[in-house]
Amino acid sequence: MTAATGGRNTTSEQYGPPTKNRSDGHILLIDPDPTSRILIRRALEESSPSAPVTSVATSASIPVGGLGAPLTLVVSSEVNHHDVAPLVDLLTRQDTHVVMILRMHTRKRFEDLLGFPLDAVVHSEDLRGPAVAEALAHRADETVAVSRHAVRQLLHLAGNSAASEISAPSLTAREVETLSGMAAGMSNRQIARDMGISEHGVKRHVAHIFAKLNCRNRTTAVAVALRTGLVPYRPTQSR
Repeated sequence: MTAATGGRNTTSEQYGPPTKNRSDGHILLIDPDPTSRILIRRALEESSPSAPVTSVATSASIPVGGLGAPLTLVVSSEVNHHDVAPLVDLLTRQDTHVVMILRMHTRKRFEDLLGFPLDAVVHSEDLRGPAVAEALAHRADETVAVSRHAVRQLLHLAGNSAASEISAPSLTAREVETLSGMAAGMSNRQIARDMGISEHGVKRHVAHIFAKLNCRNRTTAVAVALRTGLVPYRPTQSR
């Protein structure tokens, strides 16, 4: 920026890309968790008091019409992957500014996030700091604003992803099947029934799994399996 001072031009440098506050638009918040939704909405209203905020649990609850432009779309990382499909029109609009609130703790969520057209990422632990205002500002360049805790979380998840590709132990198909049953909370007897083998055969598979994963109990073995991607996560089943 150049200014005339006493017939002499002086130049002052502006560090970082110029930003523009989007308080003249509308903020749409999507988060399935009611408690988290309240906290995030409060942070948004404090950071951009002149922008109306609409908060919903799912994309199906978005009001038809009434959303001002430009639009800031704030989406929790806990939003169901299938719930993103109805947002395609909003995501592809040039005047839509997309902010992700990071609350994920799994590698699968990290992989889903990689394909999301983001302008900013804010960790839930950074909601009380200046990170929200920074995320709501429209950046003139193509960079993505990422809050401090978000950087740490993303690097951690990326590291776990890379490590799992390199160090995941090699199990036989029957051992993986046994491990999947363990991850689902099944007993040896239940696993044996599902696999069509004896309970003694399951115990032998379990012993091999413990040896290969360097674990002493089922809980640790399942934790290692989920972390390294040997078996996918699924809720415990009641049998």
